[in-house]
Amino acid sequence: MRYFKATILGLVIMLTSVIAFGQEISLLTVAPGDMVYDTYGHSALRIKDSKRKTDRVYNYGLYDFNTPGFVMKFMRGKLLYQVGAHRYDDFLYNYNRDKRSIYEQSLNLNQAEKDALMQALRINMLKENRSYKYDFFFDNCSTRLRDLFEDSATSLTIEDDAEPLTYRDLIKEHQYGMPWSDFGIDFIIGAKADVNSTVEDQMFLPLYLKDILSKAVIQRGDSLVPLLGAPYEVLSFPEETEGRLKRSWFTPELVFMLLAILMLAFRYPYRKEDTLPKWVRNIDSTYIILLGFLGCLLSFMWWGTDHVPTKSNWNLLWVSPLLLVIETCKGRGLSWLKYLIYLMLVTCLLSLINVWFQFLPQQFHVAFGWMILIEIMVLLFYLKKENNKGGAIN
Repeated sequence: MRYFKATILGLVIMLTSVIAFGQEISLLTVAPGDMVYDTYGHSALRIKDSKRKTDRVYNYGLYDFNTPGFVMKFMRGKLLYQVGAHRYDDFLYNYNRDKRSIYEQSLNLNQAEKDALMQALRINMLKENRSYKYDFFFDNCSTRLRDLFEDSATSLTIEDDAEPLTYRDLIKEHQYGMPWSDFGIDFIIGAKADVNSTVEDQMFLPLYLKDILSKAVIQRGDSLVPLLGAPYEVLSFPEETEGRLKRSWFTPELVFMLLAILMLAFRYPYRKEDTLPKWVRNIDSTYIILLGFLGCLLSFMWWGTDHVPTKSNWNLLWVSPLLLVIETCKGRGLSWLKYLIYLMLVTCLLSLINVWFQFLPQQFHVAFGWMILIEIMVLLFYLKKENNKGGAIN
C-alpha cells in the first residue's frame, strides 16, 4: 500500500512538472474601480500554456451568490471565498468594460519553482481545498498569491523598508476619492485597523503586492534575480484612473458641519425657554434613535460576526445602544436616567477629543466630531429636562 501511494505521488509530481514546462506565469494587478467592493483593486495569476494552447487566469476572489443564507453569511464573515479559473480573454473583457487598468508582470521562476507553484495551485483547486474563509486584512486574493510565491520560491528575499503605516492608513489611500465610503468604513472598522503593519502585512492590497514584489529578488547561486519582470500595461485607462482619485466637494465633514450649525440655529431662538418646539424635539429624537440603532449594528459587528476588522470598535463610546434606553425612558421621572445621560456626555466628550487629538487606540473620522457635537447638544437638553423636576421632554 505504501509503495502504491508513493508511486501515485511520484506520477502526480512528474505530471505536474511536465505540465509546468513551457508555461508562462505572470502576476496581474487590476487598478481600483468605481464600486465600494472595487476600491482596493484586485490580484490574479495568469498561466499561459503554449503547448496546450490554453490561457487562464486563476483568481482567489470568487464567491457563490447562490450560497444558502448568502446575505447573513456575508454580514457575519462566514461566507467562503473560492479559487477558480477563467479564460484570459473573458478576464480582459470584464475589466475593459469597467474601464480598469491592468498591469502584467512575468514571474522569473526556474523550472523547479514553477513545478512547486503549479503543484500548490493544483492542490488549492481541489474541491475540498478551493474554499477558504475570507479576511479583508489577513487572507484575501492578494495575500493568497503572496503566500503562493513565497512557498514556491524558497530563496525569495523581500526588501523590508515598509513605512510605519496602519491598516487604516493603507486603505485610506484608496478611499480618498470616495469620501462617503471612507466615512462608512471608518465607522464600521475598529481598533484592529490601527495597528502598524509590516511589509508582509501591506501586501493584502493588490497595488502594494505589485510594488513590494517588484523589489523582491531570488537567490540563484551567487546572483540575485528579480522575482517580477517590468510591469506591462495590458489595459490602460489613465483618465478613469485619475478621475477615481479626485475628491468630491460633497463630503461627510461638510454635511455634518452644516447639520450641526442648523441644529444650533433651531435652538437659538428658544435658548431662554425651558422647552423646544415639538418639531425640533422630533428631530432630536430621530437623531438619538438613529445613533442608538447604529450602536446596535456596531455591537453586532463586534460580537456577532467573525470579521476581524470590526472588532474592538471604540465608536461605541458615542454611538451606543444606551441611547435607545435614554430615548425610551426620558420624561418618566426615573432618578437613574440622568446619571446615564451624564455617562454618555462623558464618553461623547472623550470621543470628541479623540477626533482631533488621538489618544484612544482607534482613529476617528473628522466628520464624527460634528456628529458628536450634535449628540452633546441634544443630550444636554435631555439632562436639563431631567434635572427640572417639573419638566417633561415628550
